[in-house]
Amino acid sequence: MRPFRALVSQNVEFYVSEQGNIRGPVRLEAVRREIGGGAMKAPLFRMEGCKRFLPGAAWDPLSDLFPSPSPPDRPEGTVAEALPRDLAKLEPQARDKLLWFVEDTDGVMGPVTGAFVVRGLMTGRIPISSGVSLVSVPGWIRGTAVFPAALEGATAIRKRPLSTFTCPYCLEPVMVGSTHCLMCGEFVGIAQPRLGLGRVVGLVIFGFALVVAPLLGGALSVRGEGRGAGGEIPSASAAPSPAGSAAPASSASVTTSAESAPADPQASPPVEPARAKRLEGKVAAKIDVAADAEAAILLPQGHVAVARRVALDVVDPQSGVVMTSSREAQSARVIERVGGALYALGQTRVGALEPDTLRVLRWIEPRTQLLPGAAASSAGLAIFPSAVDRSVLVVGTEHHVEMARFRFGGAIPSAVALDAEGTWAVVAVADPRPRAYPDAIEVFAPRTPPSAQLVRHLSLVDPVAAVAVRSGFAFAVLGSSRITRIPLEGKGLLAPPDLSRDTCTDPVLVRAAPRTLVVGCRVGRALSLHAPATLAQDTRLELGSPVTALEISPSGDQALVATGAPSPGVYVVDLTTGEPIRVDVTDEVTSVRFGKDAGSATAFSARARRVWVLR
Repeated sequence: MRPFRALVSQNVEFYVSEQGNIRGPVRLEAVRREIGGGAMKAPLFRMEGCKRFLPGAAWDPLSDLFPSPSPPDRPEGTVAEALPRDLAKLEPQARDKLLWFVEDTDGVMGPVTGAFVVRGLMTGRIPISSGVSLVSVPGWIRGTAVFPAALEGATAIRKRPLSTFTCPYCLEPVMVGSTHCLMCGEFVGIAQPRLGLGRVVGLVIFGFALVVAPLLGGALSVRGEGRGAGGEIPSASAAPSPAGSAAPASSASVTTSAESAPADPQASPPVEPARAKRLEGKVAAKIDVAADAEAAILLPQGHVAVARRVALDVVDPQSGVVMTSSREAQSARVIERVGGALYALGQTRVGALEPDTLRVLRWIEPRTQLLPGAAASSAGLAIFPSAVDRSVLVVGTEHHVEMARFRFGGAIPSAVALDAEGTWAVVAVADPRPRAYPDAIEVFAPRTPPSAQLVRHLSLVDPVAAVAVRSGFAFAVLGSSRITRIPLEGKGLLAPPDLSRDTCTDPVLVRAAPRTLVVGCRVGRALSLHAPATLAQDTRLELGSPVTALEISPSGDQALVATGAPSPGVYVVDLTTGEPIRVDVTDEVTSVRFGKDAGSATAFSARARRVWVLR
């Protein structure tokens, strides 16, 4: 975890070296402004307490403005016991702002700040024997030689304090009495230790006695009064006696009058059933993000996760402040919501993240670059295509593991779709020859191993722009401005499309809602709504600009649409009535994402480096 820069950067100053010319000290804000404007050429930086000029990627306050460094190989043999001569007198205030790679049991971790390494060594999270490597400086050094303060008071065996409580920010154990968490640095002085088991049991018994005792006393007193009066509780089926006929008649008349009387105006109104959440198209927040931001998604607690090349940030939408930053799943290009987790797609692996803290639950190692895929949350499945590996990866989302990998005779996969039940998967494929376009689809059952089934191949002649699956049918939009339907069940392996209809010009996206097929077009600058049963075009919405992004709400009754130049905009479309609502978003949006429910969403602009939160 990394503290947000806004609170620590005010007093940071750097000396700058450009082509042998040294100047400074220069305040951090001015340095970042010059780098962002391209005014510096191959600069090196140092600060008080560090005698060596280092590249900007080695300094944490500047690292987000430079490409992410590649991790070195794990150390082999012995590691150095001291820093190089020009770094031997590295002072803590500079050392803690440098970025380091750390030797880990699973390989190499990082880059992380020196302050993070110190806290890890002091708490035992990083082994004392681990080596560290400074970004841009080759070679590994013993971590305790670089951070000797971590050994003060250390013993051979580090015991975790018996009396601890959980930090509410990073969920690491904190010793009772501490005012700040050693791992994240947040103030936790108001926290209290957990109650012991004995006290919990005692409180439960005491509360139970307080509730049950008055109830028992009241029941016994009512029963005693009934016995003293000599009366009996009449049953519903017993006939009333003549002497007691007045009482039942009075009781019946009261019931009848109560049923026929008008409602009391002072009585509380009846409770209406809760309405399903819907997106109203209102802008709740506008957040400026870092220059290396790649994607954004709304978290369950209302915060926004922003994927950057060097970290994953959790941003408060109200203030725009980075609350936490995690480097565990760095270099994520895409964030997908898959079941109860978030999947961060990196260069060669996928991180399954816990949505509240962005901690990595498990790494999936396909060892190839993956494209955005499709998921069936209720079925516990997700699929991701790889154009590099020429395969489609099937992932079990319950345990976040690779279940199977489908290949299609060398064909290159592109767009994929998966039905809600996880029964059928459809992928558009292209021949491996140069400049070939996807002109066929492959249909397979993702739950069945590749060796135990016949994968269905169907050539559609025209370019396949996008695919969708629902209710036993595959839908494909073609470059010839047509939408076609292919039955998946009971027709054999070579059944041709059974329906084909015209749609808007140059379709690029298709989504299958419960009662509607939504097609977004580029040249046609429109959104077409088709009936799944007949493929007839019910509604055509002229948006005036090409559709660049399309998402269906979890409830299936709304669509969130983004359009590009010449008149960029974001629209919320009611799929029942076909009525669009234009949202007050002024940027050209790259991607749109609904939240976990249908009442919230995000729109991310890669060009403006801005995230819009919609409610």
